[in-house]
Amino acid sequence: MPNKSLYLKHRPIQLDDIVGQKPVVATLKKASLNKEFSHAYLFAGMHGSGKTTIARILATLINCENVQKGVVCGKCRACRTIHEGSSIDVIEVDGASNRGIDHVKSLIDSSRWSPNELKKKIFLMDEVHMLSKEAISALLKTLEEPPEDVSFILCTTDIGKILPTILSRCQRFNFTKIQSKDIAQRLIDIAKKESIHIDNEACYSLAKMARGSMRDAIGYLEQIGTVAGGKTIAESHVVKYFGLADRLGVVNIVKSILSDNIPMLMDQINDMIMASVDSQEILCEISEIYRNIMLLKAQDGKSTLIDLPDHEIDELKKIGESLKMIQLVKLAHLFSDVDKKISFNINERWITEATLINCVASLRK
Repeated sequence: MPNKSLYLKHRPIQLDDIVGQKPVVATLKKASLNKEFSHAYLFAGMHGSGKTTIARILATLINCENVQKGVVCGKCRACRTIHEGSSIDVIEVDGASNRGIDHVKSLIDSSRWSPNELKKKIFLMDEVHMLSKEAISALLKTLEEPPEDVSFILCTTDIGKILPTILSRCQRFNFTKIQSKDIAQRLIDIAKKESIHIDNEACYSLAKMARGSMRDAIGYLEQIGTVAGGKTIAESHVVKYFGLADRLGVVNIVKSILSDNIPMLMDQINDMIMASVDSQEILCEISEIYRNIMLLKAQDGKSTLIDLPDHEIDELKKIGESLKMIQLVKLAHLFSDVDKKISFNINERWITEATLINCVASLRK
């Protein structure tokens, strides 16, 4: 499939191939083993967390002719057409662009007709929270009592906008952000298959930049792989190409703050900004370091809530030895509204420098 993006080319077709979302996978696999599928599902979570991918796998599990122990055969008509996106009985709808009542009514009318080639007709509705109130009202009755050979899979990135009446009619699954470690390992596997030469550290930087979105991370890998032209991609290349805050550089800024060395701090900030690193990116990475140190202290050194490699966690433990919990709480308040200050100020750099100098002053007290 040379013309497809890497994300589509390497999209999982089995539940066991899904990275992250273990509770969702376990529940759906058990439903497949017991052959007890619901008439309506609601998948909620951030973009790129696997909602549409798992929705397609679920549609395949429901229709596969030779499913065994939660594993689809991959050879029958249902498996082939659903994976290729060509099945006429799996209707995918984008709620953002088809949000009106007329479109939803036409879907409801089509649900009354029996499937053409599969056991069940599947309606996969993305961004369902963007449907109009009239469209939602029209959908409610069908969701409550759909035809026996019809199932609905609704997806949303904003669960707060979903009406309680919709929630009560669906089995709800919450999709969490995928850990950077898991995303990085997936990138390493894809890079090997695609002959993209990239360091493990560079994969982790791409994963961290994606902030929990597998789709974004694979997109970044494809982008920098194209630019590299067969050369080995190191972490420094990722940092330079995407204008990221170098992780080692951010740690050194934190050390300068703790050592009360404002002249060195200003030089370090200047180096990053001159390297085209966004001011908000710098502050975000620094605040993340302080948060991770706070979590380590709150959990007596345990790192279960921290999504970082082991060697970076050890480094944070050393940095945190000179900090007290009350100091970390004060630093949290300093960063709490800095994004608003930057958005309403004509000089982002000034706010960045002032915020970090304020950190030094706060630790002095």
